Amino acid sequence: MGPIMGTPAGSPTRATVQLDHGVRRDVNRISLLFTGVGAIIGSGWLFGALYASQIAGPAAILSWIIGAIMVLFIGFVYAELSVMFPVVGGIIRFPHYSFGSFASYSAGWISWLAAAAVTPIEVLATMQYAYPYAGWLMTPVEGEYLVSGYGWLIAIALMALYSTINALGVGVFARLNNILVWWKLAVIVLVIVVFFAVSFNPGNLTEFGGFMPEGAGTIFTAIPAAGVAFSYLGFRNGVEFAGETDNPQRNVPFALIGSVV
Repeated sequence: MGPIMGTPAGSPTRATVQLDHGVRRDVNRISLLFTGVGAIIGSGWLFGALYASQIAGPAAILSWIIGAIMVLFIGFVYAELSVMFPVVGGIIRFPHYSFGSFASYSAGWISWLAAAAVTPIEVLATMQYAYPYAGWLMTPVEGEYLVSGYGWLIAIALMALYSTINALGVGVFARLNNILVWWKLAVIVLVIVVFFAVSFNPGNLTEFGGFMPEGAGTIFTAIPAAGVAFSYLGFRNGVEFAGETDNPQRNVPFALIGSVV
């Protein structure tokens, strides 16, 4: 324990950094990378592709590239901090080290609200994906799909399942997540190959109003509005698990930057 780097020892506003001890280092390099990749390749990534194309047309490709560059700059900062302070829950603890308790409390409360919303979002996304095969799960109302009837029982079961997986511990989560991410990557490769082989039409990039049918401004509008930024924020899992990986100095930068790339 000691003064935070950059703060004079005699300063009246002095913060201390307490690193974690006794934390199990169950997350290896690939597992840490896959915590970010698995979070990025989720419902935000899939629905984001649809919504971004609706907003920016073919130019939505640039929205994803620009969004990745923006998030990488944030990732560089977190990578540096996570190597200096390899603690659990760095998203909250870094503000505490630099700005004190009130800042960390505010960041923690906001992050808790965001985290509490993620599981219901994923449950709803799962049911939306299943709706074409099990129409009884949801009811379309004015263009929106609402859970109805027996669908509520499935939603409750999915909430319980997803919550249980997260509560089983980091080691179990990391092993299960590795399997799921390999499956996600395989699906993506398969979709790309099939689309290019069966129905790729280069004219879609220039027809129907051109490459930027609504103007260049929509490229930037799509980054927050379509969920592009939301999708990329999955890289932060590498920060959250920094204190539980076996070699944070090597693994954390690799996971944060690698997940976005």
